Amino acid sequence: MRTASVILVVLGLLLLATVIATGPETATAAAGLRDRPLEGYGTDTPGGSGGSTYQVTSLSDSGPGTLRDALAGSNRNVTFAVGGTIELASTIRISGSFVTIDGTTAPSPGITITAANSGVTGALLDLKECHDIIVRNIRICDAPDPDLGDNLRIWDDAYNVVIDHCSFRRGGDGALDISDRAHDVTVQWCIIAETVKNSLIRTDLHNLSLHHNLYVGGDERNPQLDDADYVDMVNNVICDWASNYGTRIRNGSTANLVKNYYLATPRSDESDAVIINTDAEGVYMSGNIMPNSCGACGTTGVRYPAPAVTEMGPTEALSAVLSEAGAWPRDSEDQSYILATTGTPVESTSWGFIKSMFR
Repeated sequence: MRTASVILVVLGLLLLATVIATGPETATAAAGLRDRPLEGYGTDTPGGSGGSTYQVTSLSDSGPGTLRDALAGSNRNVTFAVGGTIELASTIRISGSFVTIDGTTAPSPGITITAANSGVTGALLDLKECHDIIVRNIRICDAPDPDLGDNLRIWDDAYNVVIDHCSFRRGGDGALDISDRAHDVTVQWCIIAETVKNSLIRTDLHNLSLHHNLYVGGDERNPQLDDADYVDMVNNVICDWASNYGTRIRNGSTANLVKNYYLATPRSDESDAVIINTDAEGVYMSGNIMPNSCGACGTTGVRYPAPAVTEMGPTEALSAVLSEAGAWPRDSEDQSYILATTGTPVESTSWGFIKSMFR
């Protein structure tokens, strides 16, 4: 216990050191954010860089200067003159194209999107039939709808979508779901957390990159792949799944699982860190760290082609994800996920790995 306490204290100091100390007038949400390149499927999109700039000046739900108004059109680079929480009375749907939501421009504490009340139905941010969308450095949390309440939903033929350094937690249904013919999508350097069904990837999808993300506190679907082709899952950290499973691959899906790190907790069934159903089409597995009792093995010896990403060994990826993933500056909840992750090693050797990373 003393060793664990020392590690948590040291890590806490490191997390505090990553936030640049600036005055309240000049602090931005980018403080402490490392500028990682956009890598994976769809990342050649320009987003809204070629369009007009719309500066969000109000945290209200609707009206001039709000995020809802900003996202009502196409060809827009959305920046923020305000920081804080936007409480939505209903879904914001993006159905246009060539749009960037750049939360790095917001003053500290950055941008958080949530529901105004428990009666809000559906997803909070909904990307439907849209393309060439970049979302960077925002938090979306607490979608209340238990049936359709995703924090972020990407679906219905959406493509060339990039989600970078965002935090999603406590969705009523899913923290981050991608479905219904979406393709060429990248989710990178995000925290996907504390939702019973963290992330569902399903229904005639193809070309999806999931890399350098932290999945934590989800009972299942970390993620689940169902009827999804060419999913490239590299250097993710999956921690604290509950009695169901960590990652599951099923129903004709094809995927690469490469150099991911699975960390069980006392509530996790270690043998179910990864489940590959017999109806999965093909899964390539290499270099993952998983509990010894998990017997999942790849079903093909050939890695599926995918755009290159910065590929690390799993222990290096663990360190990088814990240091960099999620929206910045990190709030207390994201920091609690990081601390919980470092405190739940799978094997006795894991403590040695963690100590060496944070000396």
